[in-house]
Order: sequence, then structure tokens, then C-alpha cells
Amino acid sequence: MASPSGSRRVAIVTFGCKVNLFESEQLATALSGYTLVDAEEGADLYIVNGCTVTAAADAQVRSMARRLARTGSPVIVTGCYARTDDTHRPTEDGIVCLPDIAAVAKYLERAVNDDFTVLRARPVIKIEDGCTGSCAYCVIPSVRGRDIRSVQPDTVEQLLRSVHDRGYREVVLTGIHVGKYGHERVDGARLADIVEMAHAIVGRVRLSSLEADEIDDRLLALAAAGKIVPHWHIPLQAGSDTVLRAMRRPSDTKLFAEKVRAVAACYVEPPAIGTDLIVGFPGESDADFEEAFAFVSSLPFTYGHVFPFSPRPGTPAAEMHKKIGVAPEVKKERSRRLRELFAEKKRDFQRSQVGRTMAMILETEVAPDRFEGTTDTYFQLTYRGKGAIKELKKVVIRKEGKTYFAEEA
Repeated sequence: MASPSGSRRVAIVTFGCKVNLFESEQLATALSGYTLVDAEEGADLYIVNGCTVTAAADAQVRSMARRLARTGSPVIVTGCYARTDDTHRPTEDGIVCLPDIAAVAKYLERAVNDDFTVLRARPVIKIEDGCTGSCAYCVIPSVRGRDIRSVQPDTVEQLLRSVHDRGYREVVLTGIHVGKYGHERVDGARLADIVEMAHAIVGRVRLSSLEADEIDDRLLALAAAGKIVPHWHIPLQAGSDTVLRAMRRPSDTKLFAEKVRAVAACYVEPPAIGTDLIVGFPGESDADFEEAFAFVSSLPFTYGHVFPFSPRPGTPAAEMHKKIGVAPEVKKERSRRLRELFAEKKRDFQRSQVGRTMAMILETEVAPDRFEGTTDTYFQLTYRGKGAIKELKKVVIRKEGKTYFAEEA
């Protein structure tokens, strides 16, 4: 397919994590001369930034690429999916795969700016890329790189000052394995140093997903000092030590529980703590699942994401699945039970928020004196009152019938 340099309307469709969302916006800013539109509006060029974390994610990317190609416009597939050896990769005319957003920009005779921040009401800064993990089910290290690549601290500082100078009051620090920030650096800079810097410059800091074994005493001290908002996402993946060992996860349940409870103890009021779980990993017995269910029940989670296991070709877990795979109907039932448990925990946490006073960032104006926003505790709801996008409000949480809302405290 020839480079579609004459195209002028471009739609970017993104699948996956905060890093993919960050990189899609980073690419969009590089496409000078193009008008960014939604895919539903029709475009002269489509870019699919694909995720490959599960087989289902691969299928979504393939399906989207083929559907968009049927419009007759060229389609570029990029992101983690484009760096896999998927044997079912779409090969139709008009579809090309490029490994990353830098390659896409070059193909379109543009260049991405590495000193980039997603400027929304809660700006996102990517401070790290790469993963040194060896989880048995995961292909991310092979597509993102098995080395840690941390953004230079002085570059992060410049980005943070840019966020502050534009009037933003919160920043989200993200990466593929953000807890490993600085581990390849000889100067000793670590995530805690970046958090300190971000708090001093911007004022409010939110972290993306952190592994339990990466939550060190410095991060806990920063949380206790009010320098990290009371919202943490700590992936568990399995609540049975037998399954965790088979997965090659970095933490056992004892360490995980200790870290979760240590995080909760940093705050006067209960924080939001979320997690991820894979259900039906090869060899997961009924006893393993019941152990996991009890373990999750015992911890102060406020939400959770549940993923039925799907094999990724080329991973050890895919070979295990061929020998000791869990039946689909069993995975479905276990997923249902865990989702119901997390839904109950979320409802309980939301009820506990009523009457509490906390901070809230106003993100989107939906009607006169009505804004959608996010609280310290990751409660996303409507604010009723006067305000402005990006404004930090001190609010109290109310409930009217079944509807939660915030108003000025």
C-alpha cells in the first residue's frame, strides 16, 4: 500500500491500556495537516492502535482492521498487536502493519514528539517503557521490550512544569511497568523521586498500575504524607499461591496482602484499591479457585477487573493450556462469581462515600452547572454546581434515590 500522504481526515481507534491511549494521543498531535475525526464519521485514513494482552484483544484488533478496510480507505495497524507474529494477521489490500507510532509517523512523513503530555483535565505522563517480567501468560515483554527504559528525570520535570503552567491540578504517571522506573539508571532515581517531584510541581499525583513487590517504604511514606491520592491499582492475577507460582508472578499472597493492607493504612479514610484477576489459568482446580475467592473477599478492594484466561501463542501458558486447560463453562462460572463479588465491593465502597468530603477534578461539562469528574478515590460522578473544566473542587458526596452526585462542600 502506498503512503496515503494525500489523505486528510484521520481516525485513530485505540485498544488497551493507558499507555496505548497516551501513545494514540501522542501520534495524533504529530499528524499536522490531518483532521482528527471519529471512526464512525468516516475517514480518509484509519489507524488502529492495537492491544495484544489476550487472544480476545487480538481478535478485536483484527475485526476492527477488516471492518475499516471495507470502507475503501487505507488502514494502518500499529501498537503491541503489530509487533506480534499473529498467524491470523489481516492481509487484505489496504491494510499495513507498522510496529509503533514512530514508524507510523515516519510512514506519513511526520515525526512524534517524545516530550509529550496528554493534556486532559487529569494529564497523563508516560515515564517508562518496557517490562522485565516473565509471567507465563504474557507477551508484553516481547512486544514492548525486555529492558526498562525510563524517561530522563529532567525531561519529566519539564513535562510536569508544562502541566502546572497550563493550570492543571493533577497528573497521572504511567508506563508499561511504572514501578520499575529508574531501575536501569546509575544515578539511583526511582519512582518515589518522580512522585516527590510531581507533587512539588503539580500538587496531586495518581499512579497507574503497580506490582505489589514494587510498593516500597518510600512510596508508602509519600502516601501517608498525602502526596499520592488515595487510589491504587495493584494487579493480583490469582489468589492461590499454587496458581501464582504456575503463572510466574512476582508476589505470593502473603506479600500481596501485606502491601494492600499497608497502602490502606496510609490513609485516614479507606482508599480506592483495584486489582486484576485471571480466571481459569491452566491447572486451576476448584480448590485453587475457592482459595482465591476467599482471599479476594478478605482484602479491602473497591473494584476489580476479571479476565477469563485465553492462551497467547508462544507463551508457556499456551502450552500448559493444551494439557491442563480449564473448561470454558467452568471459567464462565468462576468469572461470574468474582464479578459479582467485585460489584458488591464497589457498591459497598460507593455507599461509604456518601457524606464524605474530598477533592474532585472537574473534567467534562455536560450541562449548565453540571460536570463529570473524578474524586480522589476514583469515584466518577456528576458535580452539581458552578465550576470550570480542570478546576479542583472540595466536594461532599450525596445520594438521591439511586444516583450519586457531588456538590460543593
